[in-house]
Amino acid sequence: MKKIISALLMASVIAISAAGCGYNDALDQASKANEQTTSASQSSEATADETDKVVYTNYKNSFDGLCKYMQDKKYYTENTTKTEMDASFIGAKQGVKYSVSSNLAIELYEYDTKNLNDTAKEIVNEVKESNSFTIIEGYPVNAAYLSADGHYLMIYNDSKIDKNNPDKNSNEYKARENAVKDFNEFYAK
Repeated sequence: MKKIISALLMASVIAISAAGCGYNDALDQASKANEQTTSASQSSEATADETDKVVYTNYKNSFDGLCKYMQDKKYYTENTTKTEMDASFIGAKQGVKYSVSSNLAIELYEYDTKNLNDTAKEIVNEVKESNSFTIIEGYPVNAAYLSADGHYLMIYNDSKIDKNNPDKNSNEYKARENAVKDFNEFYAK
């Protein structure tokens, strides 16, 4: 009987010790996550000045140049998940999607403006009129922006921005407006 009680007592001590270690590990992880968040916010403040130095004329007027320019403007990084898109679906030559976070994706497309097919013409006209377009009835693509010469298209999909009544003071809205401004500056003349 003493052996059973001793075994149960030892098992309890081991369980409590393990739980304590797990708790300390959780505290360490939370502390590290907080440090990373603080570091990231300080880094984003420091990089604002750096992104002001990124000028589109330092890049080729090409699809790859646009993608690199937007990356250097810090809208996504080279480690951001990048997906090649079926650009023909919207009549474009090529396209990529950068999945920045669970709520934000930025898609960039290139059109051959001298050779637009019917799908491309329809999409381009819709975007010019309303900054949106519809491929599948009932499922509009909102926050779509066309470059001044119609050569490039950007879709800025942030689910935190209410498309019907956006909070213009939110960080997400301001980030989108900055991205649109920078996208529109890319060889706008």
